[in-house]
Formats: sequence, C-alpha cells, structure tokens
Amino acid sequence: MSQICPISKTCACRNIARCQTKEAGRLFFWFPVPHTLKKVTSYLKQFAIKYELMHERLGLSLDCRPGQSQEIARNLAQLLAPRELKETQVLFIRGAIQPQLHDFSDITSLQRFIKLNQSDWLVEMLQTERFTSYFQAIVSIQDTSQIYGYESLFRGLDEQGNLVLPGSIMELATEAGLIPQLDQIARLSTIAQISRHQMSGHIFINFVPTSLYDPVLCLRSTVDAIDRAGISHERIVFEVVESDNPQDLTHLKAVLKYYRDAGFLIALDDLGSGYSSLNLLHQLRPDFIKLDMELIRDVHKDVYKASITEKLLEIAQKLNIQTVAEGIECIEELNWLRERGATLAQGYLIAKPSAVPVTTTPHFEAIALNVASPDCKLVEQHVQHQNESERIVAAVTQRIRQSLELDEILQTTVDEVRQLFEVDRVVIYQFKPDWSGLVAVESLAQGCISILGFHVMDTCFKSTRAAYYQEGNTKAIEDTQTAGLSPCHLDLLRSLQIRANLVVPILQQEGLWGLLIAHQCRHPRQWQQSEINLFKQLAGQTAIAIQQSELYHQLQQANQELQRLASSDGLTKVGNRRCFDDTFNIQWLRLAREQGSLSLILCDVDYFKLYNDTHGHLAGDDALRQVAKAISQTVKRPGDLVARYGGEEFAVILPNTDMQGAIAVARDIQRNISALKMTHPHSQVSEFITLSLGVATITPHSQLSPATLIAAADRGLYQAKAQGRNCVVQMDCEHFAPKSLL
Repeated sequence: MSQICPISKTCACRNIARCQTKEAGRLFFWFPVPHTLKKVTSYLKQFAIKYELMHERLGLSLDCRPGQSQEIARNLAQLLAPRELKETQVLFIRGAIQPQLHDFSDITSLQRFIKLNQSDWLVEMLQTERFTSYFQAIVSIQDTSQIYGYESLFRGLDEQGNLVLPGSIMELATEAGLIPQLDQIARLSTIAQISRHQMSGHIFINFVPTSLYDPVLCLRSTVDAIDRAGISHERIVFEVVESDNPQDLTHLKAVLKYYRDAGFLIALDDLGSGYSSLNLLHQLRPDFIKLDMELIRDVHKDVYKASITEKLLEIAQKLNIQTVAEGIECIEELNWLRERGATLAQGYLIAKPSAVPVTTTPHFEAIALNVASPDCKLVEQHVQHQNESERIVAAVTQRIRQSLELDEILQTTVDEVRQLFEVDRVVIYQFKPDWSGLVAVESLAQGCISILGFHVMDTCFKSTRAAYYQEGNTKAIEDTQTAGLSPCHLDLLRSLQIRANLVVPILQQEGLWGLLIAHQCRHPRQWQQSEINLFKQLAGQTAIAIQQSELYHQLQQANQELQRLASSDGLTKVGNRRCFDDTFNIQWLRLAREQGSLSLILCDVDYFKLYNDTHGHLAGDDALRQVAKAISQTVKRPGDLVARYGGEEFAVILPNTDMQGAIAVARDIQRNISALKMTHPHSQVSEFITLSLGVATITPHSQLSPATLIAAADRGLYQAKAQGRNCVVQMDCEHFAPKSLL
C-alpha cells in the first residue's frame, strides 16, 4: 500500500519496504456482503471504537491511534470466516488525510493486510539479506560416486545467525506478497555461494515463475551475477517449482525462453505433485525432470507409486529428458530406480544438504544384500519372491496398457489374469450409478458356460457390501457349497457354474468402479495369500489403465472440441479462414495425386455495408448467420466445406466436382438465399439480400499453384460484381475468360 509499502520506480523484485501501520492513520474497509459489515460494526461497537459508514459502497472508515490498525485486523481475523478475510478489502493511510486517486491501487485483502503486519521479521531478513545456501549433491545413478552437480537450497538466518528453514519463510512470503523479493535474493545468494566455494558440475537453482513480472528486467541481475562470477551458462539449471500452479503459461514460457536464449538449462521440479505435471511436461519440454520424493519413497513396495514412476521414466527416456530421482533414502529405492532407467539420484542415502558442498559421495553396488548372516537367506528369498511378483505385475501391466481403448484394456486384463492364475473364468463386473451392474468382459476356458452380459439388479448392494469393497477389501471363497451361503445365493452360484471365486475391487478416486472376479467352475480351490496379493496388484493396475483410458478419451474429446473451435468462425459457425486454408491445401494435394477435379465458389453479400448502416451491426451479424446457414444447407457431401472467407464473403470448396456440378451448387445457393427473403431496402439490385458468386474449376497437378484456383474464383466474383451483382460468373482457370450465368 502506498503508505505502507511506498511505490518504487525499481523492479518489484528489489522493492523491500517496511509496513508503517504502527503509526497513526485512517483505516478503510470495503466488505463483500452486508453480513460481514454487520459482524465488523458489532465488534467496533463492543469496544466503543468510532467509525463512519460509507454511503456509496458497502464499507466504513475509522481513525486509528499508533498500532491500533494492527490490533483491529488481528481481532477481525478471529471473527471473520476465511472467505470473508480474502474478500474484505482494506486501505490504510498514514495521518488524517483522505485517500487520493493513486492510493486506490494500494487496496489489498484483509488477509494480506494481516500478514503484512506480521512480516516485520521477514522484511528485516530481506533488507539485511540474511540468507545462505545449502547444497545437496546430485550423482549419476549408475555410479553414485560420480557427482553430476548440486541443488541449491536456500536457508534464512535469524539475528543470532541460526538457521531458519524455508517452510515458514515461504508461507509468510506468499501470504504477504514478498515472493518476488525472496526469490531474487535466494538466486543471488546461491550464485555468491557457488563463486565462493569454486564449485564444479551443474548447479540446480529453484525459482518461482509467478514471482517474475518481466523476464528481462527481473532476471537481468541474476544473469549479470552469473557472468561476474565467471560461471558458464550451460552449468546452470533453473528449476520451475511445479507445485507453484502457474496461472499464465504464456508468461512462464517467456521466462523460460529468456533463460534458454541465454544458454541455461531448464528442469521441471517435483514431477508427480502439484499443478498439471504432464501438461507442463508437454508445454515446457524441459532438459530435466525431477521426480517428487513422495513418489520415490518406498517405490519398490508400493505398486501404485511404482506404476506411475515407471511410466514417467519411460516417457522421459522416449523424449530424451534426463531424470533426477529426489529423496532416495534406502538402497532398495536406488536399485529399483537404476533398473528402470533413471539418470541421476539425490537424497539422504547419498548426501545430506550442507553449507559446504561435499566433494565425495559413496559408491553403492547394484546388489546390496549381504548373505553372510544366517537370516539373510530368508531375506533373499523374500526379496526374490517380491521381485518375481513385481516382474509378473510389470509384464501383465505392459500388455494391459498396450491400448488406450477401454474395451481392449478390459479384455486383455481378463485374458491375462485367467492364464496367469489358471482358472476357468475371469470376468470384470462394472457398476452403474444405481449400483446395478453387468458382466462387461469375460475370459472363458473350454467347457464353461458364458455369463457375458449377465445383469444384476441388487438394490441392497449399496447398504450391504459397497462399503466393504470401497475400503479395498477382497473376498475369497474356496468352496461355495461349504461356505454357509444363503440358499438363494447358493442357487445363483450353481446356475452360473461357480464352485470357488475370488473377488477384488477395482477402485477409482470417485469410488468403486467394478470388480475383478476369478471363478473356478468344476472344483473347489484354496486361494493362497500370495495369489490374493498378486490379484489385488493387477486389479490396481487395471484401475490405473482404466483411468488413463478415460482421461485419454476425455483429452481426445477436448482436443476435438478445441480443434472445432479453432477451425470454426465464431459468428456464423461455419469454417473460418484457417479451416479454409488447411482444407484447401489438403484437397489440392489429394486431388493432384488422384487427378480429380476441384471446384471453388467465392460468394459475397451484395451491398452489405449499406445493410449494416441501415439495420445496425447486430442485424448484420444475424444476416450473416442466416446466409451461412443457407449456404451450408446447399452443400451436403461430407468432403465439401463452407467457410467464412472474410467479412461478408464466403467460400465453398467442392472436391471431385466438375464445372457443371459447381454451377449447379452455385445456383442452389442463390435459390436458398432468395428463399430467405431478408429485406434489403437500399440494395441496388433487389429488395432482398442477394449474393454475387465466382466459380472456378481445375484439375490440380504439381506444376500448378493452389493460388491459381483461388485467383480464378476471385476474378469471377469481381466480374459478377462488375456485371451488376446477384449473378454467377464462371471463370476459366487457364485464361481467366469470364462467362456470365444469370
């Protein structure tokens, strides 16, 4: 605020000013709803604080003695709801003056006002630049004794020089709007430390994209500091803090372009957490991705984490992006990541962050099991069994995910599971919103009856068994005849030829999607716990594959809609100029290969400016919509295209159409426009809206330019206007010899 944090002519990254609300002044409030105003006035009356209501807006103002504005704000924080704190606006003016025009740009939310008043220690830390950098080694994952570089981790220092961890600093800086200043000082501190320690290798520096107002202005000091320190640009890797949720992707790309143009490398930090990871991967195309430590923790034990991490590593390898696995704490995590192609490693297992960068790191062999002690044989057997289960899950998962089509995924799942477990029947039962459901897919051994499409309407399922399966529980029956089932249930299982079964839920975030069920039809079966565990893992993989399929199809639909919107004229809903250009070029190349005819009609609404001047632009827009609709109704073949060529001009592309066919279409367009009977009192050719049309036909070939056909049709349209409008003119592409067809 102007009296709290005075406006500076320098970049906001460098503007660090103390808040002055401890002084006397006038405090203004504007409230989102009357209910909030009522709560605040009740509080003020309770403590006999005088105030003045505003008549123009829902608000009030009051005089404050030194420090009173802070006290009032803190008390209101206890009184108002979080949303009210965010939506209540505040302005503090030192002294007894009324706010001036420039002061209104300093209005802020009550929530930020409170945080600003609590940020004295952080402002002082920023002003005195009491920050340092710790460094954590990043090593080659195949040879952990080889240091590739270091990640810089900023730390604050209190007045006694003790470390202040970044969590509390970041939280307050975010709320108080001090992230730009903090981000810049942290970068400069890192560069100073790099220079002081004469560090080698790559340096990974975090930065918050939304803290940069202007890439050139805000980053110039950083680049200058790097150059003064004599650090090669290609050694610096700037990490986009991915959980920062960048709202303006265009701005973020501009920031990264500035870095890339200067020769720096880019990393996407904490992949697997925060904002739209895969979308950012596609949009930003980084040199490195850093896998979030929450994904890495126990990745060798957790099938969900393993599946996601494995897929991310696979994507990175295909795109030639280096991967940094963060937060490795045990040898099992390291070995798991090694086997799946991670590039670099970072974590407490290798080296902890330190003020002085480490120069040596331990070397870990690929196999770290010590079989010297008697108990290690059991450990080794357990690990081998675990590895075998992982291998089976990985192999089956790979086959399940060869397609993104839901039907193929489900069918592959039941086929693979039936062969793996050697059972008679495997089905996937899919629930509907009313908790009824049906057998969606089935894999069947010879001699067993099919139950594909079997529908169950169990109105009691939600109250009896849904919660059980939603919690991830399984159900295994070794012998239906001795399981103590109800007579009606037992009769149903007999009719379906089920002697033993194993049921595992397929869970999605929104709840229970369906059930993966194995049936033994001819005899009982004792289900081993290892089989049940493996069955659950495969159901989990199936759930992921289903979700990926659904997301893929949602993305396809969204892309199709975006493509439609990008190719559609917003006013008339026919193709736009971009759509025309793309379609015209595609059809030209196709018909050049096939030696087929391509016709083009260019249409122009006669005296349309006079129509707009008479009826107004809204009526003009409506007329264009009706004209576009009438032309579209004339053009009926799937390969034909109607597009708005510009203003009141439309184009019709007619593939595999000779001149006679094109003339017939042009006359039909005239008839449809005439049938609209849209009055046009100032037209000089008719009392209704009419069109002038130019028609041209050509057989494309490699020696001709597509512009030839467009120029011929355009010439025909020009001739139609010259001959009095409301007519069709056929143009010979070779000689541009006009032929009028009234």
